[in-house]
Amino acid sequence: MSSDDTPSMRDTVPLNPTGAESSSAPTATRRRRVLAAVVGIVLALIAVVLVIADNVARTIVRDAIASELVTALPIERGSEVAVKVGGFSMLAQLAAGRLERIDVSADAVDFGQISGAADAVATGVPLDRSRPADAVTINFSVPEDELVNLADNLSGIPLDTISIDGDEILLETDVRVFGIPIPISIGIAPGAADGQLTFDPNSLSVSQATVTAEQLRRVLGPGAGAVLETRAFCIAEFLPEAFTLESADIRRNELVVKLAADTVILSDEALQQVGACPA
Repeated sequence: MSSDDTPSMRDTVPLNPTGAESSSAPTATRRRRVLAAVVGIVLALIAVVLVIADNVARTIVRDAIASELVTALPIERGSEVAVKVGGFSMLAQLAAGRLERIDVSADAVDFGQISGAADAVATGVPLDRSRPADAVTINFSVPEDELVNLADNLSGIPLDTISIDGDEILLETDVRVFGIPIPISIGIAPGAADGQLTFDPNSLSVSQATVTAEQLRRVLGPGAGAVLETRAFCIAEFLPEAFTLESADIRRNELVVKLAADTVILSDEALQQVGACPA
């Protein structure tokens, strides 16, 4: 072999660099995928922890509110009290020092002579109880069998039965005219005026025949006045001073009384300051 045919030591043979690059590329891709999966798992775990923490905080706040309400309001012993704290994030609300919305329901609340269920909604409630909440509304529902406790306020005559008929409170009794008992029925429309519950005679019947107020006066004479007069029941002395009576009507066979307050302070001291009835 001639010297010209002998490979020179200076000559190099390529080791397929293209193949090396192609083999390292999948490895880098796999690493990136693994890293992305790990990050995703960590973020998911953080999200789970935040959800759990938020739910725990919501439960703690809910139970604290329920306990406070039972102490501060005329809720009967043993009554079921349900509290729901609204808003997206409880932790964010706590950090802001303000709860967006609180819904409360209690199945047995006393207001003077009557007892019923109460549903309340409070919005913009500060954690600092010396500052006012934006608004509070309460619907107080009085069942039919509790209306007997309002008998003296519904009519000026003795009553035999009190029931609910459609959108009226139906009063039934016998009125004696010349010693003869005459059955009469009075349909009472509940309402609200000047902070008082009002009961206005809306329909009348004598011996199951519908009559007008003037016809009833002819039958009963002076005694018709006690039947036809609008009567009132003041509940201000049973309510925190900041609350006002907005309306009263019949819904789902119950007398529903709506109370409301704007920019109301929900501290114990403020809630214990009740209103006053006209002398």
